[in-house]
Order: sequence, then C-alpha cells, then structure tokens
Amino acid sequence: MDLRLIVIVAFGGAIGAVLRYVLPSLISNQNSIFITLGINLLGSLLLGILFGLLATGSNISEELVLLIGTGFIGAFTTMSTFAFEAMETSQNNAIHGVSYILSTIFGSIFLAWLGYSAILHYSS
Repeated sequence: MDLRLIVIVAFGGAIGAVLRYVLPSLISNQNSIFITLGINLLGSLLLGILFGLLATGSNISEELVLLIGTGFIGAFTTMSTFAFEAMETSQNNAIHGVSYILSTIFGSIFLAWLGYSAILHYSS
C-alpha cells in the first residue's frame, strides 16, 4: 500500500463527505429523499464523465482518479442513506418508495452512461 495514495483518497473523501453534509442545509427543500436522489444522480454523472475521459485516453493521473472517483464521489454519494430512505418511504407509501428506488437505480445508471457517452462522443 502506498501511503501517498491513501492520503489522496482520504483528502478527496473528506471533501466529498463535508459537501454531502453541508449541501442539504443549503437547499431550501427539506425533503431529504430528493436531496439524496440528486446527490446520487450527480455523483453517477460525474463518475461517468471521469471514466469517459479515461476511456478516451485523456491524460488523467491515477492520483486524480483516486482523488475524484474513489475519494470525493465515493464519499459524496450515499448508498446507506438511500437504503434507509427507501425503506422508510416504502413503509409510508409503497408507490413513493418504489418510485424513489427505481428513480435512483435507473437514473444513476442512465446518468453514468450519459456522462461517459458524452465524453466519448465529443472527444472523437
């Protein structure tokens, strides 16, 4: 294990975690499932863009991938919050719960693909 790479991931993770903590207080809509959905969709789009850049041969260092992909995006997005909110929302209203789950899963996959594909399309 390279301690320097661990520090890079930790630094990116710290920034992502702090932004994840602060962002909901900056948004006036206090419905937390929409905040979590937006964060997870944005993270998926950003990760798709990052891997699209890698696929096109962009000169992106391992350190930058670890900082942004593993550290920042990994800490910014929230699977555990999604899981809890999906359970809680489903208990209150099954249709809303299923809608939230499907929106998160399919929206995340779609936006990751969109970011990746956009980079491939515009780099050629």
